[in-house]
Amino acid sequence: MLVAAILLAPLSGLLFYVAALQSALPPRRWAMLGCLFGPAVLPMFMARRRWSLVCARGLRYALFRA
Repeated sequence: MLVAAILLAPLSGLLFYVAALQSALPPRRWAMLGCLFGPAVLPMFMARRRWSLVCARGLRYALFRA
């Protein structure tokens, strides 16, 4: 179990780095957090990505308009 966590941490750091580059977030910060905490950072990453999208487009902008 511990070996799996040790192997998963650098992989999740790399995946967070790529995702942060695609989302215009600071990639080194998210890679470091991914390496330290592994996949537990995913909810915080998704919330930060959503918040940056809301800040860029505004609160009243809807992605899907009816």
